Amino acid sequence: MALLEQLQNDLKTALKSGDRLRVDTIRMAIDALKKAQMAQVKAAFDAAGGEAADATALAAIDREAMLTEAIEQEIIAKEVKRRREAAELYRKGGRIDLAGKEEAEAAMLQAYLPQQLSAEELRPMVKAIIEEIGAVGPADMSRVMPVLMQRLKGRADGRLISQVARDLLSRTQ
Repeated sequence: MALLEQLQNDLKTALKSGDRLRVDTIRMAIDALKKAQMAQVKAAFDAAGGEAADATALAAIDREAMLTEAIEQEIIAKEVKRRREAAELYRKGGRIDLAGKEEAEAAMLQAYLPQQLSAEELRPMVKAIIEEIGAVGPADMSRVMPVLMQRLKGRADGRLISQVARDLLSRTQ
């Protein structure tokens, strides 16, 4: 089942149960996915030549094209990150109530993503990539991070990947 379908089914369940926070969170996630889907169609329209395109090129555009699972997960991950950052800002501003709401929303959305790797699970993978690249110290962080992010994208949080890499590179000095 596609992520969008799962969200729509969960929205129905949340509406029936009266869980307002869950309803609002799922609606925001569905909206983000639909906006991305519209952007994908717009990009196809623009690539076909936009208003100046001939009718056959415009007819070939699939207006109902679904997002790939990877893109859906990327969008939900961005929504989770956005909420965690907002919670952090609310905490700094002394608004613990709003921070709690943002964290609850992030936790609900996180459930729709694949399980993230922990620091312990990441450490051997990051170490192997560092050795493969031949990095020897913190100065090589700029060479290591793009490769790490490419290979571990979606499997772990970028901050955690960076933290583990920085720790391993500082020990190899």
